Amino acid sequence: MSITPTRRAALVGLLAAGLARPGRAAPVPVEVAGKELETLWADLAGEELTASRALLKLAARPKEAVALAAKRLPPLKIDAPRMRGLLADLGSEKEETWTAATEELEYFDPRLAIDLPALMDAVTERVPRARLVALLSGDRSADRLLKSDLPITLSRNGGKNGQEEFFNFRQEESWWAEHRVDGINVGIWGNRRKYWTRAVRAAVLLEHIGSPEAVAVLRNLATGHPDAQPTKVAKEVLARMEKAK
Repeated sequence: MSITPTRRAALVGLLAAGLARPGRAAPVPVEVAGKELETLWADLAGEELTASRALLKLAARPKEAVALAAKRLPPLKIDAPRMRGLLADLGSEKEETWTAATEELEYFDPRLAIDLPALMDAVTERVPRARLVALLSGDRSADRLLKSDLPITLSRNGGKNGQEEFFNFRQEESWWAEHRVDGINVGIWGNRRKYWTRAVRAAVLLEHIGSPEAVAVLRNLATGHPDAQPTKVAKEVLARMEKAK
């Protein structure tokens, strides 16, 4: 699910309401705390209710939350050679290799480094192409796409007489193919990136904490791809914090 301005405002209100004040959490053993923090970080990418609970618990442990975000919230930028390596890994016969590539690409979306038509030209074999298109679509699995013997193609539409260009994937049916980075995880058609949604929620959390360390994490996140949703949100948060001084 994407994060709209209304949802961001609701998250800010939830934190500001005093349901989670920094410093309220009781001490816990280090090993238990580490596992709990990892669980909370995973929950932050979940559905609204689960994520809201995680947000509140993380807000109650600001130092640990900021340290976790610093480790797990890199800016959304990746170069083309690294991206091509990950795309090659999608075709690996080793499950641990292609699943690791898929996991990394869930955050570092392929369109950050290579445009959509070039991506489709680069990955032509049946299995890795299905895995790539599943990532780019966000609403269907590779297993579902592989049930059909028909090839997955990309069609280019519009672009004439001032009409905006757009793309569709085609197999047994046609569906939206988002080609703009600023359309990912936003709006009705933008395919969903759960880790981008988590990044936006984390940015709201860091704004609430407001420590110099939290600001540093936000500034780092703001150096990502200028059109990526989490990058934009980080910049918006920093601007609000600067204005509130």
